[in-house]
Amino acid sequence: MLSTALKLHQHGAVTIVRLSKYLVLKGGRRVSASEAQNMIFAADSLHLPVPKVHRSFAAEIPAIGGIGKVKGFFIVMDYISGPTVEECWDNLDLSQQESITSQVVTITNSMQSTTLDLPPRPVGATSDEKFEGPWFTEDGAGPFATMQDFENWYNHKVDICIQYQQLPPDATRFKFNRLVLTHQDIASRNLVLDVQGKVWVIDWGIAGVYPPGFEQTVLSGSWEELAETVLARLEDQGEDITKQYRSIGYGLSVAARL
Repeated sequence: MLSTALKLHQHGAVTIVRLSKYLVLKGGRRVSASEAQNMIFAADSLHLPVPKVHRSFAAEIPAIGGIGKVKGFFIVMDYISGPTVEECWDNLDLSQQESITSQVVTITNSMQSTTLDLPPRPVGATSDEKFEGPWFTEDGAGPFATMQDFENWYNHKVDICIQYQQLPPDATRFKFNRLVLTHQDIASRNLVLDVQGKVWVIDWGIAGVYPPGFEQTVLSGSWEELAETVLARLEDQGEDITKQYRSIGYGLSVAARL
């Protein structure tokens, strides 16, 4: 199906094709096992504007180079008709841009203010699924059974930075008190603007239940005008945790495997 249907998007090992007037199929080697559950949770529990998931499944697909098979994950979801915000932003008037910004601020504030009684991980993650995204190393991290294990991983990165003289001995340590739904990639390419002017959030592949401020940290690293404006208008701009994140950059990159 991925090779024969009308392709809407292809990047690396992720492909999105049109199944019908109302449905699309997203699939491939790099679609995360938990993305569908992240989407369902965001829509059902937080009532966020997310395409409705109709079905998700796994299937064996050709490995890189066509030799052997690997497991791929697939999601059948609603097709949202409209351009991404990235595609249309420069052609919008100020009132339209303001509407988009306001909607994204509301969505982000809703996620950040809703405390979840769930373990730190992607929603519905498999027992061996790695945590991925800007807050983790390129190899991913975890899984972690408890918030304390999660916190310890970050403080180990602090220790590594101290050991290699990238931080002073009295560097601030991480302390996580609550968890919220986090997209980790709120960017204009992941926002679709429908014909009514409603913004839909797509690409939940690296989302999960993480501490407040993880979202703001990612926004602060964006060059986009939209991200900068949204961050400035959030109830909590996450300045302290963003500073902490940047302080362990050495531990997340050069010393990622220590």
